[in-house]
Amino acid sequence: MEKGKRVNVYYLVILFLTLIIMAVGITFAYFTLAAKEEDDSTQIWTGTLSINYVDGKEIKAYDLFPIDEPNLGDTMFVYTKKFSVTSNGTLDQTIDLYIDITKNEFVSNHLRYSLYDANGNKITTGGLPSNGKILMTSDMFLKSGETKDFTVLLWLMETRENQNDEQDCSFSGEFDIFANQIKYE
Repeated sequence: MEKGKRVNVYYLVILFLTLIIMAVGITFAYFTLAAKEEDDSTQIWTGTLSINYVDGKEIKAYDLFPIDEPNLGDTMFVYTKKFSVTSNGTLDQTIDLYIDITKNEFVSNHLRYSLYDANGNKITTGGLPSNGKILMTSDMFLKSGETKDFTVLLWLMETRENQNDEQDCSFSGEFDIFANQIKYE
């Protein structure tokens, strides 16, 4: 064999052995680090919410007659929906509360709502359009482990005009609650 070819074979063997040693070293380092890593060394914390519909999930109101804005204790011709939101996670958060309207056969904004907190304080009031999302409250602080109670009143607003065409109308929608984690520095 010629001297030049022997040198090339020699370098090829050295290169091949170097690659094998590198592969063994990388594998050894990986498994050594993986064996030393504790199961709980990487943790991701999340905030979770639960919603409790105190009086059931569905809104059923068969006796909505046009009235002026009711008070929280009124029961005639008004539908009352009670629910609570609980932070089950380990994070403090703010919540945004929406009504997502999928069907509203009433004249736009004739069906009205008011949102109250657990102390009976009115948070917001407004009209419900034919469809879409209505923001009822935003950036409401909810501490980890805390529960906030809400009451929503729905009623048909008195317009002082003939509202017979709103008989047998229906409404459907749902509450959407979005949480935003509070970032402490």
